[in-house]
Amino acid sequence: MSSTEKGTSKSRVHFVTYSLNSDVGKHLVNVVVKFSSDEIRFEKEIRNHSKIAKVSEVFSGVHVPKILYKSSQNKCIIYEGIDGLSFRDAKLDLKDKDLLAGQALAAIHGIETAKLEVEPYKKLVLYLLSVLEDPQLEEEILDLMLPYFKAMEKSKGATRIHGDYHQGNLLFSSKDIELVQKGSDLINTSVKVYVIDPEFLMESRDRNEDIGTFFAKPCIKEFQKSGSIKSTKSKISSFIEGYNKILKRIGSDQLLSDIYPSGLTIDFHIASYVLYNLTDKILSNQLTTYSEEIKDKVKLLKIILKEGPF
Repeated sequence: MSSTEKGTSKSRVHFVTYSLNSDVGKHLVNVVVKFSSDEIRFEKEIRNHSKIAKVSEVFSGVHVPKILYKSSQNKCIIYEGIDGLSFRDAKLDLKDKDLLAGQALAAIHGIETAKLEVEPYKKLVLYLLSVLEDPQLEEEILDLMLPYFKAMEKSKGATRIHGDYHQGNLLFSSKDIELVQKGSDLINTSVKVYVIDPEFLMESRDRNEDIGTFFAKPCIKEFQKSGSIKSTKSKISSFIEGYNKILKRIGSDQLLSDIYPSGLTIDFHIASYVLYNLTDKILSNQLTTYSEEIKDKVKLLKIILKEGPF
């Protein structure tokens, strides 16, 4: 048996491979074992999993691993193993990866639309701004965010979101990728996307929040490396292309932009992540807004909110 582990102080995940001997030979079996730090988190993940477990019935191109075993006593969940490759390791064109990620997210979100409650986002931003302890900067950023609050209020973007939709929580089917590598193009080969870790699933949130989460870290890294966000902009375009394709396939008569008549709010959510990131740096490292590292993040934050590139 072999095992690798990853996780945080709140949960530990083990990717386990073990062998079985039978009359027809030896078989390798993969499972994912997750231990939660407390019963509340354990029960929450079980509930959340049940809400999206059948997403493949909406769109066969996305799959949520089944729960094989659960123990409240040990706060342990065992998921079926996945024959899949990570976002980084999958040998696919980067544009195709983003397109597939957009398709999977659309299936999770579904086609139902509803008015969005904006107050939780306002409260979060006000708290983060208070950490800056720079009244002039706080006022400037808040003024730049006001149009996005209004856009959310006029939208019907409320839906159930994954809550932690990032590259690390997606895997691509190894078998499907093998077909692409042998010469089949992505159009004629349906590459299944596995979506894992539904622990942070949330109801009645802005569907663009998941998109912002997906691209926030890559956006920060690109800006730190090159001073540009051009590549992130192109990636989001591919992602939305995939998202809209599946919205239509599963029965929607609207594109993502139709749900947001006053403009998409992806910029707001990426900017909010940047704001969270820089406030975390301020609190953990006792920095100020005059520190070079923080000034760089503030610059990116202003570019996103002023230019609305996404």
